[in-house]
Amino acid sequence: MKIEENILNDVSRVSLEGRFDADTCDTVEAFIRERIEKGRSQFVLNMENVPFISSAGLRVVIIIARELRNEYQGDLHISALQPTVNKVFEISGLNNVLRIFDDAEDATLGFSK
Repeated sequence: MKIEENILNDVSRVSLEGRFDADTCDTVEAFIRERIEKGRSQFVLNMENVPFISSAGLRVVIIIARELRNEYQGDLHISALQPTVNKVFEISGLNNVLRIFDDAEDATLGFSK
């Protein structure tokens, strides 16, 4: 899993590349938690280059989103889901719980609304 971050208007945009599964979910969670500990509370998880997400990956997304909302008055926006990953979000019902955007720019702007 390749993880990159850029910050725009106090929003941490985290771009993932590769499978988001049991082998990589701990790495993603640790990466985001490190930023939370440094005071970040608004995140965009850009999944444009994620062809697969497992239940372990979904678990990390749910835990981080809930923690950001409940403990840090922040949020996690999801952007650029590939069709197969979007289907997993729909089947799991996460598309009704999380804000999902077509691209990272719209997801970042979603914090100012």
